[in-house]
Amino acid sequence: MLAPKKMVRGNSTLVTEFILLGLTDRPELQPILFVLFLVIYLITVGGNLGMLVLIRMDSRLHTPMYFFLASLSCLDLCYSTNVTPKMLVNFLSERKTISYAACLVQCYFFIAMVITEYYMLAVMAYDRYVAICNPLLYSSKMSKGLCIRLIAGPYAYGFLSGLMETMWTYRLTFCGSNIINHFYCADPPLIRLSCSDTFIKETSMFVVAGFNLSNSLLIILVSYLFILMAILRMRSAEGRHKAFSTCGSHLVAVTVFYGTLFCMYVRPPTDSSVEQSKILAVFYTFVSPMLNPIIYSLRNKDVKRAFRKLIRRNEIMRRNFTSVTEFILLGLTDHLELQILLFLLFLAIYVTTVAGNVGMLVLIKINARLHTPMYFFLSHLSFVDLCFSSNVTPKMLENFLSEKKTISYPACLVQCYFFIALVHVEIYILAVMAFDRYMAICNPLLYGSKMSKSVCTSLITGPYVYGMLTGLMETMWTYNLAFCGPNEINHFYCADPPLIKLACSDTYNKEMSMFVVAGCNFSFSLLIILISYLYIFPSILRIRSAEGRRKAFSTCGCHLTAVTIFYATLFFMYLRPPSKLSVEQGKMVAVFYTTIIPMLNPLIYSFRNKDVKEALMRELLRKKAFP
Repeated sequence: MLAPKKMVRGNSTLVTEFILLGLTDRPELQPILFVLFLVIYLITVGGNLGMLVLIRMDSRLHTPMYFFLASLSCLDLCYSTNVTPKMLVNFLSERKTISYAACLVQCYFFIAMVITEYYMLAVMAYDRYVAICNPLLYSSKMSKGLCIRLIAGPYAYGFLSGLMETMWTYRLTFCGSNIINHFYCADPPLIRLSCSDTFIKETSMFVVAGFNLSNSLLIILVSYLFILMAILRMRSAEGRHKAFSTCGSHLVAVTVFYGTLFCMYVRPPTDSSVEQSKILAVFYTFVSPMLNPIIYSLRNKDVKRAFRKLIRRNEIMRRNFTSVTEFILLGLTDHLELQILLFLLFLAIYVTTVAGNVGMLVLIKINARLHTPMYFFLSHLSFVDLCFSSNVTPKMLENFLSEKKTISYPACLVQCYFFIALVHVEIYILAVMAFDRYMAICNPLLYGSKMSKSVCTSLITGPYVYGMLTGLMETMWTYNLAFCGPNEINHFYCADPPLIKLACSDTYNKEMSMFVVAGCNFSFSLLIILISYLYIFPSILRIRSAEGRRKAFSTCGCHLTAVTIFYATLFFMYLRPPSKLSVEQGKMVAVFYTTIIPMLNPLIYSFRNKDVKEALMRELLRKKAFP
């Protein structure tokens, strides 16, 4: 077990990080639980985002009830995201630590969002009370201004309560064990770890939890007491059925959420209660946020009708307006005499790309001296470059020799998806590689322990998961576009800018999404790289050995060259509104990042890297010695 990291404050030695034991200590169950909770999280994200989009797009759902439901979906999304990503990382990590500051932040958001959700559910019960008991006054009573205030209240109160409770936790002293018997930073196990007086914190936790649970539940019970009496007075069986239907969804959500929380918080924290609370916590941190959109969609007639209407509208739109079932890729040139020359040129580039990246993967795999974090990340960069080039080049080569330069609509969307996904994976792998260089140069003594195999696996998993999800989201926006006019894509692959130019439906959402996602991700990943090198360069200049400085500059130089070429072309390509001129220029720029950069990266890292050159020479000599 890892020894707790500590700092000294006054006469006390204080813990600066905690170890999260998680749900189980059995290694064979970790991958299974990782997959299970990743699936639950993806369903949660998909379900709640889907609910938000559906309510936003369907005008019949622009009512107070669905306004509150949209807020509940947003809250559930944040609630689950506060806990799940860290837990997923810990499933794949040997060192399941969380810093003291991060633990407090997680505590804060958890408490704030739990209390916000109490009162959000209470507000939804009040909304049902007004709708059923005062239907004629419902529109005037539940005005837009009142709805906003009813939503703002729980958020303001919840986040202030969370701050107060976190301040009490902050006042606790942790000077003994740093092992939290939970999968996130929760108050009960933290209280068990504290070596200072916990009376005030425990009292505050019981009073705040008890008061807020009881108060919000009282609002719900009183609302439903009046609702039940009003429903029983209804003469219409259809009216009673509809009222019970909308109330039923809310009551199921309330029961799941409040039942687990009462078991969790309204008990003194003991070893037994903490163990039980881990199981209960799974329900309200994972199951409840996942179930809420399912409950409100499967049990709600309006939501089901809106969903079917949206599907039907898309089908009608595609039947009536999207006459395009395939696209024509105009390619790089329409001069027939150049087609063969370009085919040979790009075939040579592609063969070099495949050979270089596969060679790099094999070399890193078979040479033990390259089994380090730096080359682990480099192998993933080679793999992504190989996939990146293979997504575009084979189709382009086929079109050079073909008269009918077409691509089907589904194949175009698939190409779009993998292109966007792999671009985002690559930009964050380059950021991870910059962080790796920072750790190696600025913290060389801690490098082996800090960049363990599990940490490297976690750092590489993040870009893949995030990139694939981002690609899916962007492709869904493209799928929503209607294409009913020309089908000629002025490009050599299916790219967003020329597709936007072809669309005959509103492209505002797609354009905004493209600019925001591309701009934020490129800027954020580049910021990580710049900050890393801001620390790296002073550290290199402080190295007294000329050989040490040269080696450090050599490994950083390879990475900086790859970053400069890749980011410069992408910024030029995406951070401009698509116009006829920008699409033409984009074709030329795209040649670099789809074909040239994947070819150059293994060359840059082999010719400019002493370790790779030595490993390559060693393998060649070994082959000659043992033919």
